Amino acid sequence: MLKKTLTLLLLVLSFTLHSKVINENPKKVFGSSPPMNYLIYAINPSKMVGLNFYANNINNNADVKFLKQSFLELPVIGSFPGSGQGINLETIIKHNPDLILIWEDVYFYKRVEEQIRKAQIPSITIPFRKIESMPSSILTAAKAMNEHKRGKILSDYTKERIEYIKNMLQELEPVKYYYAEGADGLATECSDSMHVEALNFAGGENVHKCTQSNLKGLERISFETLVGYDPQVIIAQNRLVYNTILSNPLWKHLQAVKNKRVYVVPSTPFNWIDRPPSFMRIIGIEWLAHNFHPTHYKNDIYTQIAKFYKLFLDVELTQEQIYQIIGEKE
Repeated sequence: MLKKTLTLLLLVLSFTLHSKVINENPKKVFGSSPPMNYLIYAINPSKMVGLNFYANNINNNADVKFLKQSFLELPVIGSFPGSGQGINLETIIKHNPDLILIWEDVYFYKRVEEQIRKAQIPSITIPFRKIESMPSSILTAAKAMNEHKRGKILSDYTKERIEYIKNMLQELEPVKYYYAEGADGLATECSDSMHVEALNFAGGENVHKCTQSNLKGLERISFETLVGYDPQVIIAQNRLVYNTILSNPLWKHLQAVKNKRVYVVPSTPFNWIDRPPSFMRIIGIEWLAHNFHPTHYKNDIYTQIAKFYKLFLDVELTQEQIYQIIGEKE
């Protein structure tokens, strides 16, 4: 309780400090990172002035069927150290945003804050790593964007779904999982990595227990190490890794493969759990809980997916599309 209270106070303090310079009704908003850009999209896409990454990339299936054309056509107007292209303040200033959302959970966010301060652009810092912080973070971002009603709707829904998963997991033993990345599936994440927050929250236990050794993660392991772990479930970061696992005869010795418990993370329109760790994790934790603990997850996962897409992306999914998104139909 004390920890939650302190977190709330820090959020309020952060908002208060920044709010002195924030336009009360910002019309143009920019995000310092992919998670913040996606969050702005969920709150009000018409206020976006640009992206700091390419909308279509190897980690997603961004498509006009699931996203607004205006989003897909947004210019890339600036990135920040550690996120690819290097900072481009001049371009950001040229687009004159009223507000920038800064993602708090990256190692270099202080440098981002400093650069934005030099440019005298109003900003607010948002934590978005921890699953349980998402409802309050959504609310804070929406308030800063003067989208109070929308923020409350999204925040309330997120809180309700998080509570459902937490209650479902009470007294359940975690399922031991391996998160397979890289072309050969032998890159993974340490148990304390931000890249596996959703997997850990949804009732999983990472078999690779270590401390992240670099900024990007993607720790290499040997196949012999993986055999020693022998996970109950394998979560493949993308379709390429998934196909590698199922086609390589060596992997068939693992119990997860023998028991047909290998799953590929949905990535339409954005990855559901990682790279980036965005609001899509709200449906990601449901999908993971459904696969980790199929006899205890009592909701209709198809219905939950449809609800989530309608609420956050304003998309009415057909049953056929849901099957395709979660890989039940090619």
